[in-house]
Amino acid sequence: MGKIKKIEKRDGRIVDFDQEKITNAIFKAAQAVGGKDRERAKYLSDQVVKELEKKYGERRIPTVEEIQDIVEKILIEHGHARTAKAYILYRQKKAEIREEKKKILNKESLDEIDKKFSVNALRVLAYRYLIRDEEGNIIESPKELFQRVAITIVLPEILYDERVYSKDGGYKPPIALSSYLSNLDALDRKISIGKYKLTKWHLERFISAYEELANEGKMKVSFDELMAMLKSGAFDRYEQLADKYFN
Repeated sequence: MGKIKKIEKRDGRIVDFDQEKITNAIFKAAQAVGGKDRERAKYLSDQVVKELEKKYGERRIPTVEEIQDIVEKILIEHGHARTAKAYILYRQKKAEIREEKKKILNKESLDEIDKKFSVNALRVLAYRYLIRDEEGNIIESPKELFQRVAITIVLPEILYDERVYSKDGGYKPPIALSSYLSNLDALDRKISIGKYKLTKWHLERFISAYEELANEGKMKVSFDELMAMLKSGAFDRYEQLADKYFN
Protein backbone atom coordinates (compact mmCIF):
# COMPACT_ATOMS: atom_id res chain seq x y z
CA MET A 1 0.00 0.00 0.00
CA GLY A 2 1.78 3.12 -1.26
CA LYS A 3 1.37 6.69 -0.16
CA ILE A 4 -0.66 9.19 -2.18
CA LYS A 5 1.71 11.92 -3.35
CA LYS A 6 -0.07 13.49 -6.31
CA ILE A 7 -3.63 14.16 -7.51
CA GLU A 8 -5.08 15.06 -10.88
CA LYS A 9 -7.04 18.33 -11.03
CA ARG A 10 -10.11 18.78 -13.24
CA ASP A 11 -8.08 20.70 -15.81
CA GLY A 12 -5.61 17.81 -16.10
CA ARG A 13 -2.83 19.35 -14.01
CA ILE A 14 -0.96 17.04 -11.65
CA VAL A 15 -0.34 18.67 -8.26
CA ASP A 16 0.88 17.64 -4.82
CA PHE A 17 -1.60 15.86 -2.59
CA ASP A 18 -2.63 17.94 0.43
CA GLN A 19 -4.58 16.12 3.14
CA GLU A 20 -5.29 19.42 4.90
CA LYS A 21 -7.67 20.35 2.09
CA ILE A 22 -9.70 17.19 2.78
CA THR A 23 -9.78 17.95 6.51
CA ASN A 24 -10.92 21.52 5.82
CA ALA A 25 -13.66 20.37 3.43
CA ILE A 26 -14.99 17.82 5.95
CA PHE A 27 -14.90 20.34 8.79
CA LYS A 28 -16.67 22.97 6.67
CA ALA A 29 -19.44 20.47 5.87
CA ALA A 30 -19.67 19.54 9.57
CA GLN A 31 -19.94 23.19 10.58
CA ALA A 32 -22.83 23.62 8.13
CA VAL A 33 -24.84 21.17 10.27
CA GLY A 34 -23.64 22.41 13.66
CA GLY A 35 -20.43 20.40 14.05
CA LYS A 36 -17.49 21.90 15.97
CA ASP A 37 -14.99 19.04 16.35
CA ARG A 38 -12.04 19.66 14.03
CA GLU A 39 -10.16 16.69 15.49
CA ARG A 40 -12.99 14.45 14.29
CA ALA A 41 -12.65 15.98 10.83
CA LYS A 42 -8.92 15.18 10.93
CA TYR A 43 -9.67 11.59 11.98
CA LEU A 44 -12.12 11.20 9.10
CA SER A 45 -9.63 12.65 6.62
CA ASP A 46 -7.11 10.06 7.90
CA GLN A 47 -9.64 7.36 6.99
CA VAL A 48 -10.02 8.92 3.54
CA VAL A 49 -6.24 8.78 3.05
CA LYS A 50 -6.14 5.12 4.13
CA GLU A 51 -8.86 4.29 1.62
CA LEU A 52 -7.03 6.20 -1.12
CA GLU A 53 -3.78 4.38 -0.39
CA LYS A 54 -5.59 1.05 -0.39
CA LYS A 55 -7.40 1.75 -3.65
CA TYR A 56 -4.74 3.63 -5.61
CA GLY A 57 -1.41 3.60 -3.78
CA GLU A 58 1.38 4.19 -6.27
CA ARG A 59 -0.49 2.44 -9.08
CA ARG A 60 -2.47 5.43 -10.30
CA ILE A 61 -2.93 9.11 -9.47
CA PRO A 62 -6.49 9.71 -8.21
CA THR A 63 -8.60 12.54 -9.60
CA VAL A 64 -10.28 15.22 -7.52
CA GLU A 65 -13.68 13.64 -8.23
CA GLU A 66 -12.49 10.21 -7.11
CA ILE A 67 -11.17 11.65 -3.86
CA GLN A 68 -14.44 13.45 -3.21
CA ASP A 69 -16.38 10.24 -3.85
CA ILE A 70 -14.29 8.52 -1.19
CA VAL A 71 -14.90 11.39 1.25
CA GLU A 72 -18.65 10.86 0.84
CA LYS A 73 -18.22 7.11 1.34
CA ILE A 74 -16.18 7.53 4.54
CA LEU A 75 -18.61 10.07 6.01
CA ILE A 76 -21.56 7.75 5.47
CA GLU A 77 -19.73 4.63 6.71
CA HIS A 78 -18.73 6.42 9.93
CA GLY A 79 -22.26 7.55 10.71
CA HIS A 80 -22.04 11.17 9.60
CA ALA A 81 -25.03 11.22 7.25
CA ARG A 82 -25.88 14.89 7.87
CA THR A 83 -22.30 15.98 7.24
CA ALA A 84 -22.23 13.78 4.12
CA LYS A 85 -25.40 15.46 2.86
CA ALA A 86 -23.91 18.93 3.45
CA TYR A 87 -20.74 17.83 1.65
CA ILE A 88 -22.75 16.48 -1.30
CA LEU A 89 -24.75 19.72 -1.54
CA TYR A 90 -21.49 21.68 -1.43
CA ARG A 91 -20.11 19.58 -4.31
CA GLN A 92 -23.27 20.15 -6.32
CA LYS A 93 -23.11 23.90 -5.74
CA LYS A 94 -19.46 24.00 -6.80
CA ALA A 95 -20.31 21.96 -9.90
CA GLU A 96 -23.06 24.42 -10.82
CA ILE A 97 -20.65 27.33 -10.41
CA ARG A 98 -18.06 25.59 -12.61
CA GLU A 99 -20.65 25.02 -15.33
CA GLU A 100 -21.77 28.65 -15.17
CA LYS A 101 -18.16 29.82 -15.46
CA LYS A 102 -17.55 27.56 -18.45
CA LYS A 103 -20.67 28.91 -20.10
CA ILE A 104 -19.59 32.53 -19.54
CA LEU A 105 -16.07 31.90 -20.86
CA ASN A 106 -17.15 29.60 -23.71
CA LYS A 107 -14.75 26.91 -22.43
CA GLU A 108 -14.91 23.16 -21.87
CA SER A 109 -12.66 23.26 -18.80
CA LEU A 110 -11.46 25.85 -16.28
CA ASP A 111 -7.85 26.66 -15.46
CA GLU A 112 -6.36 27.82 -12.17
CA ILE A 113 -6.95 31.50 -13.03
CA ASP A 114 -10.63 31.03 -13.95
CA LYS A 115 -11.25 29.40 -10.58
CA LYS A 116 -10.01 32.44 -8.65
CA PHE A 117 -12.78 34.68 -9.98
CA SER A 118 -16.40 34.78 -8.91
CA VAL A 119 -19.12 34.27 -11.51
CA ASN A 120 -19.94 37.99 -11.45
CA ALA A 121 -16.29 38.99 -11.88
CA LEU A 122 -16.01 36.68 -14.89
CA ARG A 123 -19.14 38.22 -16.39
CA VAL A 124 -17.49 41.66 -16.21
CA LEU A 125 -14.25 40.35 -17.72
CA ALA A 126 -16.15 38.60 -20.50
CA TYR A 127 -18.30 41.63 -21.29
CA ARG A 128 -15.60 44.30 -21.14
CA TYR A 129 -12.14 42.87 -21.64
CA LEU A 130 -11.88 39.41 -23.22
CA ILE A 131 -11.25 39.22 -26.97
CA ARG A 132 -14.09 37.97 -29.15
CA ASP A 133 -14.16 36.73 -32.73
CA GLU A 134 -16.12 38.36 -35.54
CA GLU A 135 -19.24 36.43 -34.50
CA GLY A 136 -19.02 37.67 -30.91
CA ASN A 137 -17.72 34.43 -29.39
CA ILE A 138 -15.15 34.74 -26.59
CA ILE A 139 -11.79 33.45 -27.78
CA GLU A 140 -9.61 34.55 -24.87
CA SER A 141 -9.45 33.31 -21.28
CA PRO A 142 -8.70 35.50 -18.23
CA LYS A 143 -5.26 33.86 -18.07
CA GLU A 144 -4.59 34.83 -21.69
CA LEU A 145 -5.85 38.35 -20.94
CA PHE A 146 -3.31 38.80 -18.14
CA GLN A 147 -0.57 37.29 -20.31
CA ARG A 148 -1.53 39.73 -23.06
CA VAL A 149 -1.24 42.66 -20.66
CA ALA A 150 2.11 41.39 -19.33
CA ILE A 151 3.54 41.16 -22.85
CA THR A 152 2.13 44.58 -23.77
CA ILE A 153 4.21 46.01 -20.92
CA VAL A 154 7.33 44.05 -21.92
CA LEU A 155 7.39 44.78 -25.67
CA PRO A 156 8.71 48.36 -25.32
CA GLU A 157 11.64 46.93 -23.32
CA ILE A 158 12.66 44.97 -26.42
CA LEU A 159 12.71 48.13 -28.53
CA TYR A 160 15.06 49.68 -25.97
CA ASP A 161 17.34 46.64 -25.88
CA GLU A 162 20.95 47.70 -26.56
CA ARG A 163 21.07 45.38 -29.57
CA VAL A 164 18.18 47.31 -31.11
CA TYR A 165 18.18 50.84 -29.70
CA SER A 166 20.61 53.74 -29.96
CA LYS A 167 20.06 56.71 -27.67
CA ASP A 168 22.26 58.92 -29.85
CA GLY A 169 20.37 58.14 -33.05
CA GLY A 170 21.78 58.55 -36.53
CA TYR A 171 20.62 55.18 -37.84
CA LYS A 172 18.53 54.86 -40.99
CA PRO A 173 17.38 51.25 -41.38
CA PRO A 174 14.86 50.54 -44.13
CA ILE A 175 11.36 51.02 -42.72
CA ALA A 176 9.31 48.49 -44.68
CA LEU A 177 6.28 47.76 -42.52
CA SER A 178 3.33 47.53 -44.92
CA SER A 179 3.82 43.82 -45.58
CA TYR A 180 3.61 43.12 -41.85
CA LEU A 181 0.60 45.36 -41.26
CA SER A 182 -1.29 43.66 -44.09
CA ASN A 183 -0.36 40.22 -42.77
CA LEU A 184 -1.21 40.55 -39.07
CA ASP A 185 -3.86 37.81 -39.08
CA ALA A 186 -1.35 35.29 -40.44
CA LEU A 187 1.19 36.31 -37.79
CA ASP A 188 -1.29 36.08 -34.91
CA ARG A 189 0.23 33.89 -32.14
CA LYS A 190 2.98 32.64 -34.47
CA ILE A 191 5.81 34.47 -32.70
CA SER A 192 6.70 34.05 -29.03
CA ILE A 193 8.77 35.53 -26.27
CA GLY A 194 9.50 32.38 -24.34
CA LYS A 195 6.12 30.85 -23.56
CA TYR A 196 4.21 34.06 -24.29
CA LYS A 197 2.66 34.21 -27.75
CA LEU A 198 2.30 37.56 -29.49
CA THR A 199 -1.17 38.36 -30.79
CA LYS A 200 -1.82 40.47 -33.86
CA TRP A 201 -2.71 43.35 -31.53
CA HIS A 202 0.68 43.07 -29.84
CA LEU A 203 2.38 43.15 -33.23
CA GLU A 204 0.34 46.10 -34.45
CA ARG A 205 1.40 48.20 -31.46
CA PHE A 206 4.96 46.87 -31.70
CA ILE A 207 5.19 47.95 -35.34
CA SER A 208 3.81 51.39 -34.52
CA ALA A 209 6.32 51.91 -31.68
CA TYR A 210 9.18 50.66 -33.88
CA GLU A 211 8.21 53.06 -36.67
CA GLU A 212 8.23 56.03 -34.30
CA LEU A 213 11.71 55.22 -32.99
CA ALA A 214 13.03 54.39 -36.47
CA ASN A 215 11.86 57.77 -37.76
CA GLU A 216 13.91 59.32 -34.96
CA GLY A 217 16.96 57.37 -36.19
CA LYS A 218 17.20 55.33 -33.00
CA MET A 219 16.67 51.82 -34.38
CA LYS A 220 19.91 49.99 -35.17
CA VAL A 221 18.17 47.21 -37.09
CA SER A 222 15.49 46.97 -39.76
CA PHE A 223 12.12 45.56 -38.80
CA ASP A 224 12.92 42.44 -40.86
CA GLU A 225 16.04 41.95 -38.74
CA LEU A 226 14.08 42.61 -35.55
CA MET A 227 11.47 39.99 -36.49
CA ALA A 228 14.22 37.50 -37.31
CA MET A 229 15.71 38.11 -33.87
CA LEU A 230 12.30 37.53 -32.25
CA LYS A 231 11.79 34.29 -34.18
CA SER A 232 15.26 33.04 -33.22
CA GLY A 233 14.56 33.52 -29.52
CA ALA A 234 17.01 36.40 -29.12
CA PHE A 235 14.65 38.13 -26.69
CA ASP A 236 13.41 35.11 -24.75
CA ARG A 237 15.10 36.40 -21.59
CA TYR A 238 12.27 38.95 -21.42
CA GLU A 239 9.98 36.04 -20.56
CA GLN A 240 11.14 36.44 -16.95
CA LEU A 241 10.05 40.08 -16.94
CA ALA A 242 6.64 39.08 -18.34
CA ASP A 243 6.39 36.44 -15.59
CA LYS A 244 6.98 39.19 -13.03
CA TYR A 245 4.06 41.23 -14.35
CA PHE A 246 1.82 38.19 -14.91
CA ASN A 247 2.37 36.69 -11.47
